[in-house]
Amino acid sequence: MNVNASEPGTEKDDRTTDALELFFDLVFVFAMSQVTQLMLAEGSWLGLGRGALALTAVWWAWVCSAWLTNTTTDAGVAARILTPAAMAAMLVAAIALPDAFAARALLFAVAFLCVRLVHLVLLVLDTGQSRKQRSAAINLVPSLLAGPCLVLIAAFLDAPYRELVWLLAALIDLGGPLVVGVGGLRVLPRYFVDRHGLIIIIALGESIVLVGTGAEGDLSQPGVLAAVVLAVLIAGQLWWSYFGLADAAQARLVSTHGRERTRLARDAYSYLHLLIVAGIVFFALGVHLAIDIVLDPLHLLPAVALTGGVALAYAGDVAYRWRDHHRIATDRLLAACASAALVSFRTRLHGQPHEFGPCAADC
Repeated sequence: MNVNASEPGTEKDDRTTDALELFFDLVFVFAMSQVTQLMLAEGSWLGLGRGALALTAVWWAWVCSAWLTNTTTDAGVAARILTPAAMAAMLVAAIALPDAFAARALLFAVAFLCVRLVHLVLLVLDTGQSRKQRSAAINLVPSLLAGPCLVLIAAFLDAPYRELVWLLAALIDLGGPLVVGVGGLRVLPRYFVDRHGLIIIIALGESIVLVGTGAEGDLSQPGVLAAVVLAVLIAGQLWWSYFGLADAAQARLVSTHGRERTRLARDAYSYLHLLIVAGIVFFALGVHLAIDIVLDPLHLLPAVALTGGVALAYAGDVAYRWRDHHRIATDRLLAACASAALVSFRTRLHGQPHEFGPCAADC
């Protein structure tokens, strides 16, 4: 029987991520790598913007899954059947993602809409035993459908209208829970913290993969070897910075109840974690572009991705800690400012080219 974990004294059904959810998350490992491939293929500021829109779409698909699996303590037959169906649709969307603003726009849009439709079916089925949860879920349906439908419409448009419609879709997706509210939905503290920690690991794993592919065949150069070590140390520091709050974050969710808990989960996890994940993904892009030309001047766009990505990840961590505990993490805020300052320092030294430059042809 479902127990509403949003009410005081009902934490007995709290749990961690199970095998089915880990299986589902595998497709997002590939999807995040495809976001990076989209930006690498474009090699421009437009590509960076498109990558940000694509990452937001991928992120919100994952967020819907995370909230969905909060509604049930048991993966029933429907979930075991429909979850692989959602995975298949998401995999098709991920395959099409590098060309989601070009030749495969329609394929991506249809697959992305199918993912959302499967999630909505599961949401209705899993909230059926709780009138409060079902009412909250139904209130969110219009915004959850509007975003993917707009992406489908965008497939028939040319730039820049396609990008503008994607932006509108992202705003509706992100704004729905803020405008409608999430009161009535359940949040399992241990599960929520654990699941979001895993998506941070996935993003960091993508950065490690791009460090390796960027340095492939060049480890004989001392500068490249040093850059590999430094990049891994930076990724490790981002991991340390984030996971140092895990126990306190879980305790904070446990200590809140009802609407306060769902608002905290929405703000700190569904929204602010996007900044952390985006920062890590941009860092991964920048380090991939920089690592094999470590002794050469770095053009502005990859420099922004590299140091700006680290700054964004730290800034997201600062905002997350503030929303969670109402405390400013001064050390992380200083790290964010220092990382952002490195971009302007490089700009003063080397000018402001707008594309990936010498590495673009190799990407």
